[in-house]
Amino acid sequence: MLTLHVSSKGVVIGQLELPAPPDEAAEKLRAIQARTHPEDVLSIFNAECVIPGIGWLLQHTALEGNLEKLNRLAETIDGMNEAGHYQLCKALTTSGRQGLDCILQTAAHIGRSSMDRYEVIPGVKDHRELGRWLVEHDHLAAEVPGFLRPHLDYRSIGISYCNAHEGEFLANGYTGMRTGILEQAVEEPGVLRLTLTAARGGYNLSLPASDEDLEQAQRALGLDGFAQAGITEVNCSIPVLSSLLPLDTICVEDANTLALCLQEMEQEDGGMMKFCAALEAEQPDTFTEALNIAMDRDDYELVPEDMDEYGRQVLRRTGADDEVIDTIDGYMDFARLGADSMAEDGVRRTGFGLVRRLSAPFPMQQETGPQMM
Repeated sequence: MLTLHVSSKGVVIGQLELPAPPDEAAEKLRAIQARTHPEDVLSIFNAECVIPGIGWLLQHTALEGNLEKLNRLAETIDGMNEAGHYQLCKALTTSGRQGLDCILQTAAHIGRSSMDRYEVIPGVKDHRELGRWLVEHDHLAAEVPGFLRPHLDYRSIGISYCNAHEGEFLANGYTGMRTGILEQAVEEPGVLRLTLTAARGGYNLSLPASDEDLEQAQRALGLDGFAQAGITEVNCSIPVLSSLLPLDTICVEDANTLALCLQEMEQEDGGMMKFCAALEAEQPDTFTEALNIAMDRDDYELVPEDMDEYGRQVLRRTGADDEVIDTIDGYMDFARLGADSMAEDGVRRTGFGLVRRLSAPFPMQQETGPQMM
């Protein structure tokens, strides 16, 4: 239940309880409006909810145009269990002051997520009760002998456990992260994070995102497609990409595909470094061109700085095995072969190493060849 204290010009004139059927909620709001001048703006003075602090976050929010969102928020909160309430509480208290759209977005995401990483202890209201429950249920790392239990500082035990598991005391009891998976409970911020804006407000979209998440973003912004939204901010989990990608031409669909590619690169040995080198060498003009480089990243290869080693690699490419190379070692200038081949292969020097394109060599530049030694 979300109880809104409705005010006009800073004076509380009524109370609205949500969720409620849309027609009923609108009728109640009209009844409250009738208590003041028809042109006065009704806003939220405070709110009562199982989520601590939500009243402060919703304070001063206008009712006009937001009743449906507030009703949806109340429905989402009512549909959560204690673990969901806990997770939403943590998300809202660690992200600074947020508008209604961001609160609703966060609640909707948590409402869809799995809660099996949290433990709920009903009826436990403070640290002392938590400590006693932990001892009585042998929930600590080691079992406490019975003769010691009357002498324990239950409050200190509860405080330590609560802090270690980022616990909270909510209306129904204690909720915190389960032992052993605390590090897994931190939500991944996404490889890319876009701030989208439309007439309804803003929306933070973490990528890669599922089709469901993308549809949720469109619904929250009231859009038929992302082309109708503006992208006001782009954050990359790999900061250097911000200077290599042409972000002024970014679109949501391409950004989501690139985010998937970037996740794959993080699992590849040297994959991210190769992509950055390819971007610096290619200098794409559009985000779509950068995405094509990511999708065709197997067409690029990082090569060694050592001319001698590069010469050996050239021989291996022609079919020579290590036995042959060892046999001619001392009779051949591998470094000279490497330098000449680098120029022929169009190798480019970048801030991420030397890179070559396999399908068609980069145009010859002064930085390649012997000058690179």
